[in-house]
Amino acid sequence: MFMFLVGLFSANACPVYIHIEDHLGNPLSGITVLVDNKPVGISNKAGVLELSLADGTYNIEVKNNQSKSAQTISVVCGETNHFKFTLNASDSNLANLNEVLVQNKSVKKQIEESPFSVQVIDFKKQYEKAGDVGDYLNRASGVKLRTDGNIGSQVQINLGGLQGKAVRIFKDGIPIELFGHGFSLGTIPVNMLDRVEIYKGVMPVYLASDALGGGVNLVTRTSNKNFAEVSYEIASFNTHRATANFYLQNKNNFYGGFNGSFNYSDNDYKVNVPIQNATNEEFRDVKRFHDMTRSNYGEAFVGLKDKSWADDLRLTLIYSDFYKQIQNDAGMVSVYGQAFSKEQNYTGMINYRKKFFDDKLKVSFLTNYSHFNTKFIDTTTVRYNWLGEIIAENMQPGEIRSGNNQRMKYNFVSSRLNMEYQLSDRNFLEFSELYYSQRRKGSDPLGAVSIIDGIDVLTVPATYRKDNMALAWRSLWLESKLESIVAAKYYHYNTEGYTTDNYGFAWTSSKDDSQFGYLGGLKWENNNYLLKLSYEYATRLPDEFEIFGDARLVKENLDLDPEKSHNLNLNGQYTIAKEKSSLTFSGNLFYRKVKDIIFLQLDIPFNRYINYENSEIKGFEFETNYTHRKWLNTGFNITYQDIRRKESESRNKYLDDSRAPNIPFLFGNFWASTYFGNVFEKGDSLNFTWNANYTHRFFLVAIPKNQEPPLFGSVKDFQTSLIIPQDGRLGQFSNDLGVYYHLADQKTTVSVECRNIGDVKLYDNFNVQRPGRSFHLKLVYNFF
Repeated sequence: MFMFLVGLFSANACPVYIHIEDHLGNPLSGITVLVDNKPVGISNKAGVLELSLADGTYNIEVKNNQSKSAQTISVVCGETNHFKFTLNASDSNLANLNEVLVQNKSVKKQIEESPFSVQVIDFKKQYEKAGDVGDYLNRASGVKLRTDGNIGSQVQINLGGLQGKAVRIFKDGIPIELFGHGFSLGTIPVNMLDRVEIYKGVMPVYLASDALGGGVNLVTRTSNKNFAEVSYEIASFNTHRATANFYLQNKNNFYGGFNGSFNYSDNDYKVNVPIQNATNEEFRDVKRFHDMTRSNYGEAFVGLKDKSWADDLRLTLIYSDFYKQIQNDAGMVSVYGQAFSKEQNYTGMINYRKKFFDDKLKVSFLTNYSHFNTKFIDTTTVRYNWLGEIIAENMQPGEIRSGNNQRMKYNFVSSRLNMEYQLSDRNFLEFSELYYSQRRKGSDPLGAVSIIDGIDVLTVPATYRKDNMALAWRSLWLESKLESIVAAKYYHYNTEGYTTDNYGFAWTSSKDDSQFGYLGGLKWENNNYLLKLSYEYATRLPDEFEIFGDARLVKENLDLDPEKSHNLNLNGQYTIAKEKSSLTFSGNLFYRKVKDIIFLQLDIPFNRYINYENSEIKGFEFETNYTHRKWLNTGFNITYQDIRRKESESRNKYLDDSRAPNIPFLFGNFWASTYFGNVFEKGDSLNFTWNANYTHRFFLVAIPKNQEPPLFGSVKDFQTSLIIPQDGRLGQFSNDLGVYYHLADQKTTVSVECRNIGDVKLYDNFNVQRPGRSFHLKLVYNFF
């Protein structure tokens, strides 16, 4: 693919920028540009027209009704090709220019100023940073990412008091599960993304999602000019990460590119675990020995832009694979030495965008097909201890439970349609639909078998389909200072599959269900103030895994009902902006009332998902950020979420109004970064960053409200073993440091980072210990 595109663009076409302004320096839009007497386009609102020309000499002419200007230019690819033209404008035109000020807001600012509670992380200036996307999401206000280890481990996101599957994750608006584990929060390097959009509580219409508590949209890198970039990172625990990104476009607006990443880690960091000696059990620091992860992800695309029949038409082909060894259980008591999982993914995707009726109607359509081959192998007859020693032989197959030799094939089809129609200057209609279909079939000789029929239940196909639609009316009021949106949503799903009970009886069953939802939002903006109020009656449909289980430890349940929640957000922001500095304060109050939470019920001999818990969530977020010129950026954020169970059954009445277990409820981040230019030579720069994270102690299990310890007080002896961390700390506090040097050639960046400087013990879930101190070295090189 790379060689094909290099050959296609062998003419060395490169971007050329024509800047047009009047004699006062005001940009002139709508000016016709001719190259060698052939019209090639008109200037935009910034007075700029971008061309794609090969090396050579050209006669450029710019003109309007009053005047024209011409000059001969020489284009040299590899250099900065910016050329300025000046036109005389009439007095009337100058008057109009003096009366009108056009300001183009960035995509980030436009999204953050929508009526929804949303935060955008811009990665354009973060590509030299080490680690993955999850490291930076975890520093956002109101966001808490939790993992069971290092690279490749499952990542669960907590957002506004809700977590797990209640929070949907997307890649460019498509559910992320269609792209496999090779593209996940635990494996995506920052170089792969343009930005991340974090929606809290209320989901925008264009995603048409059935999320219960918000969502995260990962937006991949795009460009309007040619570029090629590679990066390589080496880190502790034999970790290696590499990325490659390039984009090429010719003067006929045909373009192509590639985005790819590679991750490898032994994940052999030290953990403190129980070791059985001759007389008793003692805790020792040992290295993890069976937690290696390897993933590859490659995405190649070609497309056409700015044609009469399409603003953008793109074809994308994706391949990814993922391999993960499994080390331990949630309590870090049981240890495994041979179990592993493996996955391969093939995806094709078509994206089409076009504006109709003088740009009043905007249409975007994306469809894709994905095929997965997965394995879960746990067949060994030996057992291991934490030292990597075999302590038992000739056991029944399976370290984790009863053994598995599972092989599955998944087929996914998904499509998303977005339309926006401009009724007037201040009124817009928006429609969105997301269709999703999944079919799975496989086998497992050691898995669940129907005793009556003698059938491996995985050999019977299971299907799952859902269709989400949303229709919204958006309006601008009071000279666009006030913006409102109201919307209705419709959710539908149906599923068919094989159901078995605990006694081996089996039958074919199905489920079909529909739900309605609605939302509303208001935004008021005036000078330095920004206020938002949003509400959504949200629904999350049960997914394929919750309905069909895994044929290993989790049974089917086709009687699951959707989760439902009332989500309310109140946001405020105030900015003090001066010529050389700015100070921003922002806050968010949120409330959630959740019903029919889907809960994993532990049972013998199998577990299953049921509708069981209800909860009420109240909380707040606060963040402040200070910047001074370009050389200093510092701030902090804090989040508190009071998640309370609402019990109606008499047997659990003693837990009514108790805090939800195993979920952090108080956490925050602190940061500071500095910038210095022309340090060693003219044109270079040096950055220093410090990031810190604090997570307050939280309970592993539910306890009655009257037995909760004070927020900052001491705990009773019986509570110590129920709290994370269990060593008496009030909470977990970790620090990261980074140094980044940009060479004067503006092509090379070298960075060094140290994570968890104090080598403190960190825990996210139960007793699963996260990595200690680690060092990271990363090199980024831009070819052009």
